[in-house]
Amino acid sequence: MESIRGEAKRNSELAVDIDHFRSKYLDKTDDGDISVIFPSGEIFSYEQNFFLLLSDSKKVKFIPRWYQKPDYTSFDYYRSTIYWSMILFVNRIPCAEEYKDIDYVLIPPFESILKVIRDRVTGDAVSLYKEKSYSASKYYKIFPLDDREKNIIKAKERLSNVIIGGSYVIDGGIY
Repeated sequence: MESIRGEAKRNSELAVDIDHFRSKYLDKTDDGDISVIFPSGEIFSYEQNFFLLLSDSKKVKFIPRWYQKPDYTSFDYYRSTIYWSMILFVNRIPCAEEYKDIDYVLIPPFESILKVIRDRVTGDAVSLYKEKSYSASKYYKIFPLDDREKNIIKAKERLSNVIIGGSYVIDGGIY
């Protein structure tokens, strides 16, 4: 009997794994020591093919054994648990915990799922990292404020008392 870890690893390598349908983002630390690739929350291929999946789906009576278990529904119809996310998506159910108290479930045919797989977005991760074009050290000081900086702070305090339409705004109140 295969372990859960083994099944999860095998399923994550399949083309139909939910993370293969999402855009990916790359972020890294300023010094470049750590890079992280993570999937987007949006499932673009599902969204683009929603009506294709919906139009061919069959309406099936929800059975108590599937209570909060869309993977059971997936296994019963496709002999694999990996299609649970598509079942939730087609039925507009946001999470497995909400997969309950419904009368019917829409089950997309496997041929429609194959069309979605062919249409999925693939490509490199989008980088979120921006190179810094400034020296951060100039923003951190270890000495007291000079006269110019003190005057800037005083000017900002005075500007908080601004005339608006003939009224004065002083400390958040209008006079």
